Amino acid sequence: MARGDPPMSLDTLVPYYNGAYFATVAIKGRLGKLGPDGRPALQEISQYQQMLIELREAIRQTIQLKQQR
Repeated sequence: MARGDPPMSLDTLVPYYNGAYFATVAIKGRLGKLGPDGRPALQEISQYQQMLIELREAIRQTIQLKQQR
């Protein structure tokens, strides 16, 4: 997204956050292979995944509220 581009629509944000979530799944899989050394990073990724899930759900709820108007 370049400077001056219009903001993303709410409908566009859902797949954007889906992609961000699945990128973390791939990273988590790679970190899991590090064994105990990767545990702190795995915990951070898990927290980030939870945040992505919550944001995605909030976007979906916002879309629903906007459609009810």
